[in-house]
Amino acid sequence: MSQFEAIKDVNETLKELLKESFKKTGFTTVTVSTDRPKKDNIKNMPTVNCYLYHVGFDPSYRERTDTLVSSYDKAGNVIEYYQDAPIYLRAHFIISVWGNSPNEENLLLGLAVKTFGEHPMIGGELLKGESWYPDDRLNVYPNLQADFNDTMSFWRSLNEDLRPSVYYFVKFRIESDRRSGETRRVVEKEMAVR
Repeated sequence: MSQFEAIKDVNETLKELLKESFKKTGFTTVTVSTDRPKKDNIKNMPTVNCYLYHVGFDPSYRERTDTLVSSYDKAGNVIEYYQDAPIYLRAHFIISVWGNSPNEENLLLGLAVKTFGEHPMIGGELLKGESWYPDDRLNVYPNLQADFNDTMSFWRSLNEDLRPSVYYFVKFRIESDRRSGETRRVVEKEMAVR
């Protein structure tokens, strides 16, 4: 498992989720892209762009000390060790559409919003890549703090015209591979009095 690939795998997971949703709904000619949303990068119309523009630490991320982890060995025995605390992150995405008409763009943006609304937690077979543990889940949230000023700033920074777009962030974690040796708990004590 390569946990350092988690950011790449979050990106790929959202891309594949959108592609599947568009196919199931009958939009087989829609391209889903993760490239920088610039006119020069759009090869086919229509295109839905799922662009990762920022990764930051989750505001709830506090713990920085190692933690005691309980696991099982191949024989089924409980083993315990200390491991560095996981790093909790938020990947911020902007979803934009490039269509042949404003109606087509509105339709595709609505379907993207519906797709993420129906998948607030992504897990199991929907997770793409090799960085996930079996019980991992990605939490997909609409970014309620993003407003029109953010949209104007984003498109100006790319020197592009305003595009229909909506913002999301995904919470996930990166686990450390660094572990202590196996620890043993004190199960019983024997005392002798002389």
